[in-house]
Amino acid sequence: MDKKYYEAYEERYKKVHQETGLAWAGEKPSQILEKLLKKYGANKNSSILEIGCGEGQNALNLMSKNYNLEASDISEEAIKWCKEKAKKLNLDERKFFVMDILKNKLTKKYDFIFSVAVLHMLVEDEDRNKFLSFIYHHLKNGGKAFITIMGDGVEQYKTDSSKAFELADRPFGDSIIKVATTSCRKVNWETFLSELKNANLRVLDHYIDRTVSGFDVSMVAEVEKDS
Repeated sequence: MDKKYYEAYEERYKKVHQETGLAWAGEKPSQILEKLLKKYGANKNSSILEIGCGEGQNALNLMSKNYNLEASDISEEAIKWCKEKAKKLNLDERKFFVMDILKNKLTKKYDFIFSVAVLHMLVEDEDRNKFLSFIYHHLKNGGKAFITIMGDGVEQYKTDSSKAFELADRPFGDSIIKVATTSCRKVNWETFLSELKNANLRVLDHYIDRTVSGFDVSMVAEVEKDS
């Protein structure tokens, strides 16, 4: 069965982990997440889900501070990496699991859901809508979600998803490594806010942020399930 374009990060993680033994995205967490959880009154009993946890820098950081968090990613390689890291930190590795949220659902609903730098990797409207629909259907009534995407709120473009698995040179530390191209779609605020509204996610705040780890500039939306 053909792989979907958004599965290309599996190949990138495998290549980087095998060749360098290092994390592609580094290990620095995005501090904005804990600030947002505190802003909306999250406590140690609040149920939290991360979508697209990658190599786990955000999830592991919050778990180490005793937040009740589960984390998913479509990449088996990424989840394997997270579980190994969790073991070393004496954290519960079972909190990490592989899942394609565009195809599957969970039986559980959460107080908070967050996603860092994932939605911009989905270039097709149908896939982006499914992503946001998953968030809506897995939030408790009144639940909050935090979504960050790459972009300045003005520029718009998208890559050719058919080329997501092609190899390309990418900077990695002080060197260059040849990895899967993956995919990217930047949208402006008008498009992003319209997508959220169509998904019945009420925007509580939105802004540009320069502290999300790994990105010079990111768009952040704080949303609530609109019942």
